[in-house]
Amino acid sequence: MLKNSPFPLIAVALLAVVAMIFSSAPNAFAAKKMIVGPVAFEVPDDFKAAAGDSPSIHQDASGITVVVGELPPQALHEFKGQAFLEFLGSRGYANPAYAEGALKRGDAYTYVLADAKGPRGPESRFLLVLGGEGRAAIVTAYAPKSEFENGHASRAAVEAILSSAAVVPAGAGKKP
Repeated sequence: MLKNSPFPLIAVALLAVVAMIFSSAPNAFAAKKMIVGPVAFEVPDDFKAAAGDSPSIHQDASGITVVVGELPPQALHEFKGQAFLEFLGSRGYANPAYAEGALKRGDAYTYVLADAKGPRGPESRFLLVLGGEGRAAIVTAYAPKSEFENGHASRAAVEAILSSAAVVPAGAGKKP
């Protein structure tokens, strides 16, 4: 009965049209490279430069902000251990804890998770100390806890950005 029916031909044509529509649609997960101070990142294409005293970028949809500060190279060896966690506590960070192995990185780094109070209420903070090219930097990524609770931000999204972080040679970094 369907042998002489035009249905299979119509279904194939419809699938082809749908495939063409989706292939021309912009990718919601497209990534771009951004240099923020001394660090380059791969971020979703809706991140943009943020105003402030320190080089930073922000994504409105998730509330995620990434701030970068340059450190002396010896900080790679000094920003470790219990003393570093205590230092963070003295700076208003609550519950700082190392999260070793959480990032997909092959270089030496220090990674700490903490809570803090921000202008929009409680925040989740992710601190990465990394180095390269004779330089070192501290990256602080954060978002309001409410953005994590409502699903707009995720630890996986923040850690993907931090996993892509790389210190660039002096002169290559610029405020976005």
